[in-house]
Amino acid sequence: MLADVTFMVSASVALTGVAESFVAHEIFAGERYAASGLELGPPSTNAIGPDAVTRDADSITTMVLDEASMQRVGGISLLRGLSALSPREIVNYVQQNVVQLDAVRDARIAPAEISAWWAAVPSAARKAMAESVPQVLGSLDGVPAAVRGPANEDALERAVEGNRERAASGIGKGERRKLGQQQRMLEAVASALTSKPGEPERTLLEFDERGSGRAVIVIGDLDNADYVSYLVPGMYFSVQQQILDWTDTAATLAVTQQQWLQDVPEGLSPPRVATIAWLGYQTPDLLNVGGLELAQSGADALEQSWQGIRATRGDHQPYLAVLAHSYGSTAAMIALQRHNEQIDALALIGSPGSASQTARDLGVADDQVYVGEASWDPIVDTAFYGSDPGSESFGARRIGVGGGVDPLTKKTLGGSVGHNAYFAAGSESLRNLALIGIGRGTWVTDADGAAAGTSLAQAR
Repeated sequence: MLADVTFMVSASVALTGVAESFVAHEIFAGERYAASGLELGPPSTNAIGPDAVTRDADSITTMVLDEASMQRVGGISLLRGLSALSPREIVNYVQQNVVQLDAVRDARIAPAEISAWWAAVPSAARKAMAESVPQVLGSLDGVPAAVRGPANEDALERAVEGNRERAASGIGKGERRKLGQQQRMLEAVASALTSKPGEPERTLLEFDERGSGRAVIVIGDLDNADYVSYLVPGMYFSVQQQILDWTDTAATLAVTQQQWLQDVPEGLSPPRVATIAWLGYQTPDLLNVGGLELAQSGADALEQSWQGIRATRGDHQPYLAVLAHSYGSTAAMIALQRHNEQIDALALIGSPGSASQTARDLGVADDQVYVGEASWDPIVDTAFYGSDPGSESFGARRIGVGGGVDPLTKKTLGGSVGHNAYFAAGSESLRNLALIGIGRGTWVTDADGAAAGTSLAQAR
């Protein structure tokens, strides 16, 4: 393997008719440099001018590259080069390379690489990137939520203002209708960011204004929470129609979890929670629910997201749980079959199944896999996409969702009926999901033949 070498890349960028140069300081291993798409031949091919020196694996090489070569650099290579520029050069480059930078949002760069890159970015470059290209910075799993949130809110505001300007520019009827739909989606995201009294702060962790949109909103301090719970939805969920209700549900879950964590010794602070209203993939409708393409896409996005949390938290990892409903449970199981990242607990509710044969096939610590099935839910027990998570052979722990009396607080709990009532406030189902998310699985009420209100600990 070639030793690491430092390349100083200088490219001429035309800015309003004036040619300016910038120098991007980049460190690559030889193979990774080639993988970036930037083709380097011998110095006689790539060098322009007397400043170029002979390429050597053990030396520093200076090359002057034309703009066409720079256009072939993408992903983490582009981010590294961009962050090495001065603030003024960053702004200039962003203005001239909108399409190239926009592609970074879809590049699926490994969060560990993003985290390492961000740690090395100078503060002046961080500020310049946040101001000039917030939509890119906010999309990067591996950057702390405290950075991504403001960047995404800035990108949201710019998208709203951009739509207003286009609407006033005399566009046609069809374009105006499309613009109106997008504007309603943007306004829904903005509304969902408003916290209610007594709730933790909300952060826009992910935002994509393109198409039908994607939005991920965090309730609480993701960068410091001790417990993190993902809420993953199933079919018929869109940003425009459901982001507000889904975020409110995540907030209710966070408040419920925090209440369970208040019983700590005097003088100690209770653990902190963060819940994530995750609408980071396109959910299916009746026309495409029969296939797994969207579930595969959702699995990719989910895996990228929780790898981002793992990367940013370093030695202070949270207890990470995924609470997935319907088609979202299928997407979650696809991701966890890969065993690229382990989570601490998984709850599957109203699940149509997956290719996983048992809970042990999934990357979940200590087999902490739970399943909830409500009466009159037409989706459960179908095993539409493979095995049935509710079957005895699958090995998941069955949780109560039918209602009853809380064995610990003695409060009356509501029952869930049908496919869409698992997250109702005050229900047995929501109580159990909240406890699963904070590692209190033994307090979850049992649904596997035990009397109503019996916890899993009592049932054993």
